[in-house]
Amino acid sequence: MNESYRQTRIAQLQNHRHVLLQRREQRGAPIASIDMELNVVRAELQALYEAGRMQLVANTDA
Repeated sequence: MNESYRQTRIAQLQNHRHVLLQRREQRGAPIASIDMELNVVRAELQALYEAGRMQLVANTDA
């Protein structure tokens, strides 16, 4: 995975997460659906962070 793409995608997901958290605080917000979307965002962020850690380890071992 291209590091530039990974960093860009992380930034996009963090921004999206911030927007979702703000929406969740609004009165009458569909909390259950927002929480489901937050879970998807968190999972992708975790996968991207892990990919970065694995790449760092691979570069260190080389």
